[in-house]
Amino acid sequence: MRNRLWSKQFTAVISATLLLAWAFYALMPTLPVYLMKYLKMGQGNIGMIMAAFSVTAIIARPLAGFILDNHPRFRVLIISLIVSAAAYGFYPLVTGVAAMLILRLVHGAIWGTCSSANATVVADIVPPVRLGEGIGIFALCIPVGMTIGPMFGNEVLGNYGPRVMFLSLLCVSLLAVVIALFARTTPRPITRTRFSVRSLFHMKALPLSLTMFFIMIAYGAIIVFVGIYAAQRGFRNVTAFFLCFSASIFFSRLFLGRLFDRGYFHHLVVAGLTLTAAGLPWLGLAATPLQFLGAGVVNGFGFGILMPTCQAAVNDLADFDERGAANSTYLVSYDLGTGIGVLLIGFLAEKVPLGRIYACCFFPVLLSAGIFTFAALPHYLRHRRGNRGAG
Repeated sequence: MRNRLWSKQFTAVISATLLLAWAFYALMPTLPVYLMKYLKMGQGNIGMIMAAFSVTAIIARPLAGFILDNHPRFRVLIISLIVSAAAYGFYPLVTGVAAMLILRLVHGAIWGTCSSANATVVADIVPPVRLGEGIGIFALCIPVGMTIGPMFGNEVLGNYGPRVMFLSLLCVSLLAVVIALFARTTPRPITRTRFSVRSLFHMKALPLSLTMFFIMIAYGAIIVFVGIYAAQRGFRNVTAFFLCFSASIFFSRLFLGRLFDRGYFHHLVVAGLTLTAAGLPWLGLAATPLQFLGAGVVNGFGFGILMPTCQAAVNDLADFDERGAANSTYLVSYDLGTGIGVLLIGFLAEKVPLGRIYACCFFPVLLSAGIFTFAALPHYLRHRRGNRGAG
């Protein structure tokens, strides 16, 4: 029973994280519509309000990691989930640009804390010999939430209006709080550390985080710009593309985590890098809607393998009282890579066709492969806690 994965606590954290992602991704496409249609805000203010969320999420992650390593993690998780739920209740009450900006700044900081807390608590709950499988299943929450959330949000906003939508998201978030209460585990002794800039980051997590930083540049390019690219090329199956992309991520995370637990870390990362390096030029050179869908499948498997595999490895490098900082350091690479990728490609897209940009995204993946081969992999093999094979 010690190696049982689907415990009450694991099921509770997975369910709460799924509901958190559901609410988050439901708000992402609907909030700009609400701000423009109902509050009559301009494009500039809407862009600033949407960007504010990401800024504080990035800033909050290292602080959240320090808090998680120096205070009871279950308590941090529950408090952050409660505050996150409360944020949805304030959206219909706020009408001015300044007030909405403040709300988004607060909500972003809470999202950074919540997501870091979920990742850390689930790593504590999962049996060490099933770490890859457990984190792979945990990582399914994001693509599932990314699929359900926007459909739910757009449907409720379009048919029932913004107040019902915000109330629905509040209820979903409160349900996440109730379910998360079942994730309580026996508290472990906490060795508190003095606050410093160095304590906000986990040094052992940096090589793998840097590997993923360059991967996330390419990921951001797909998530944000592929709809525009499809319109430019005359592909009308962008919804089918995202379904193929999400399904590939789902199935790769569902089954391949077990290979990490059997010592195939190196093989999994090489496979993910190879698929991504092939999938991005494929996307940029796609000439037919079918080739466009094929690129979605290949890239989905590539990203779906890399993200949870490297996250499992980061947790394998960290001691129990360092996991908060380790997960926060790793997740900052997601936020920074995606954000910088979106800014860079948004700038280049005014001068270079998106197809050529996607083809050139091969180079960040190549750089990531070099960092993994010469820095991250040797570092992991020297410092890992598990007794797995070299892979």
